[in-house]
Amino acid sequence: MSLIKYALCGLCLLGISQTQAEEAVPTTRILYVRHGEVPGNNPDPRTYIYTGSGTDDSLTELGRIQAKECAQFLSYLQQNGHCGTITALYASDLTRAVETAEPISQALGLSIHLRQPLREINWGCADGQLVQTMSEEYDSIVDQIEQQYPERKTRWDYLPVFEGAETYNALLNRTLTELKRIAELHPGETVVIVGHGRVLKTLIADLRDSEEKIPYPANCGIAEFTYSPNNGLRFIQILKREKHTH
Repeated sequence: MSLIKYALCGLCLLGISQTQAEEAVPTTRILYVRHGEVPGNNPDPRTYIYTGSGTDDSLTELGRIQAKECAQFLSYLQQNGHCGTITALYASDLTRAVETAEPISQALGLSIHLRQPLREINWGCADGQLVQTMSEEYDSIVDQIEQQYPERKTRWDYLPVFEGAETYNALLNRTLTELKRIAELHPGETVVIVGHGRVLKTLIADLRDSEEKIPYPANCGIAEFTYSPNNGLRFIQILKREKHTH
């Protein structure tokens, strides 16, 4: 009987030590901000366009308001201890991301570190074109791809179907590589990254291993991720913005 007790105690101690070891690994919190509105983001079929790395418009007036409100919200989160101390600010080098990052930089007192690998997907020949028009032309090809490759990870090697476009898997790989690089520069810290919608949609779908009902943030919405060497990148939630953030 005493041997069983000792064995159980040993297992318990092993469990505690493993848990403590896991907790000791520094986890980086990533607050990923989708940029503010640009022309073509409004889903009106008459104006809704593919805004990829080949389009570089400035924010609309609404987009600038969204960026300021986002900056206030991030400042509010930090001041109230909801996200730890934000120590760094990174952004895609496309104009819409930079302009979104500027009020965040001012609110948090942080310099903006620009990173080309954080850019939006390259939509190829669809960049800057109406979504409705391109859908009418290419949807039958998309249907064929989906039927031929039912497994998502394989299918992403063939989507999007536009000539010259970056595949979803290529986008995912370059983004994961860059996020890991940034997280490993800031172990145990909180960083803000300002980037793009399709990047977020691809990341979340992959981390949830599902393309169904993706919790997709609106312009200047914020997705929370964590990264640790043990667990890699994990999607946590879409942050809900509180009204009283001043």
